[in-house]
Amino acid sequence: MNLNFLNNISDTSRHNLFLMQCKADSLNDVIAKLIIYGVNVINIGKALSIKLKEVKSTRFLNFESHEFLYELIEKQSKEIIKGKPCVVAIYNLGILFEPILSLDAEKILKDISKNIALIILWEHQFSPPGILHWGKQPDQYNLNFSDINLTKVHLQHEI
Repeated sequence: MNLNFLNNISDTSRHNLFLMQCKADSLNDVIAKLIIYGVNVINIGKALSIKLKEVKSTRFLNFESHEFLYELIEKQSKEIIKGKPCVVAIYNLGILFEPILSLDAEKILKDISKNIALIILWEHQFSPPGILHWGKQPDQYNLNFSDINLTKVHLQHEI
């Protein structure tokens, strides 16, 4: 796998948001290769659910979740190419749509991508120009990034 797209990350771009679409059965291979290249990969669903077990009152779920996501992604991001913004990959984003959390997943990810290059590993459906969705209900559960530059990157295997 070649990560040449990381050279296109810019500290002058408003958003550095990348989509790496993969099949569910190859997700672990993609994660392993990103780690080899030095990119930290976060299972958002797992990390957030572990954190939420510590929250004593449901009154603070939104605040705790929001703050935790920002801190987690910031701490796990790192500079891969000298002089370029820090990078992190994320996957398993379904928990962000849990009604009890009342999170605006799109806004959170867009905001984070202003300072950190986010690679979304996506094993579900994608509809151009930038809508990520699950299953047969694309209007109900989706992340709409069509108003920003979501860069779709393809895995290139080295020869």
